[in-house]
Amino acid sequence: MERYDDMKTALVCGAGGFIGSHITRRLKNEGFWVRGVDLKFPEFSKTAADDFVIGDLGNQDFCQSVVDRKFDEVYQLAADMGGAGYIFTGEHERSISTWSISAGAGM
Repeated sequence: MERYDDMKTALVCGAGGFIGSHITRRLKNEGFWVRGVDLKFPEFSKTAADDFVIGDLGNQDFCQSVVDRKFDEVYQLAADMGGAGYIFTGEHERSISTWSISAGAGM
C-alpha cells in the first residue's frame, strides 16, 4: 500500500448520500486517500472512505476541523435533502426560492 504522503487526497462532503458514496468508492478505486463527511453514514453499504467524519457542514467550526490539510480534490455534495416531502409541504418555499434565485444569478 502507498504511503499517505504519496497519494492524491480528496474530501467528499455529502459522502453518506447515494452520489457521494459512489464518488467516494470511485476515488478509492483510482488510488485516492478519501475523507468523507456527512450527517450520516451511507445507508446501503459500508463507506469506502479512509476517514469518515460525522457532523454538520453548516457549522463553520466543524468545517474548519475537517479541512485540516490540503486536499487535491474537493466534492461538495452535501445538501438538506428532504425529497418531495421537503419541497411540496409549503414549509420550505422561501429557502427553495432563494436557492433558485441564487442559482439563476450564478451565485
